[in-house]
Amino acid sequence: MAIVDVRVQVGTIPIWGTQFSEGHLRRMMEKYGISRCVVSSTKASTCDFISGNDAVSQLAGKGGIYGCAVVNTQYPPQSIEDMRRRMSSPAFVALLIRSGLPNKPVTLDECSEILNAFRRYAKVVMIEASNREGVLAADEIARAFGGLKFVLLSMGGAAWRTAIDVADKTLNLVLEVSGSLNPDKIRLAVERVGAHRMVFGTNMPIYDPSITVGLVEGADISDVDRRLIFEGTANRLFGWASRESSE
Repeated sequence: MAIVDVRVQVGTIPIWGTQFSEGHLRRMMEKYGISRCVVSSTKASTCDFISGNDAVSQLAGKGGIYGCAVVNTQYPPQSIEDMRRRMSSPAFVALLIRSGLPNKPVTLDECSEILNAFRRYAKVVMIEASNREGVLAADEIARAFGGLKFVLLSMGGAAWRTAIDVADKTLNLVLEVSGSLNPDKIRLAVERVGAHRMVFGTNMPIYDPSITVGLVEGADISDVDRRLIFEGTANRLFGWASRESSE
């Protein structure tokens, strides 16, 4: 079955200081059967979101690669201006909100101005959360902006049980399944939230795709649910399912 990876990064990888380029990405897509991926820039996430987004714009819209623009909550006017440049293109399908405060989750207060400007776009908002504080903050944001679609990256990390609890009640919040490798989390999330609100992501190249592929393939869930996680939910979320059915 085809795979849609909603969480890929390109550029210089801070941990190793090496470059993950379009060529590297293409080879990984072919190796793991990834038909589409949503890509953000490591530079955009770590130091310069505008030039990082510029780099992604050179890849987005080509051969199954789609862009995720990054914004920084410490620079609302600049973030809104750059966001509008990207979101006007069908090649960009998502917005990733980063807090300008190191090691702090994005909060409702600091991202409200940006999200109010984003309302006009029928596209996806991504928020990363690796602990309980981040999950609860993301839940507050999703509840405040009920007309928008949110993806919780890393499924809360070690706080994946909290992520399942909040997603069970917050219906515009979708879980991306990377993060903790606990073998129970996929099954429990399917039981509580449903595979129709779960998407596949790898955080490639920080992690090899085989890790998350194995997590989903090894889960005690039905083949139908597995297919939804690997591609079905993402195709619907990003509007690709309707495009395929019309072709």
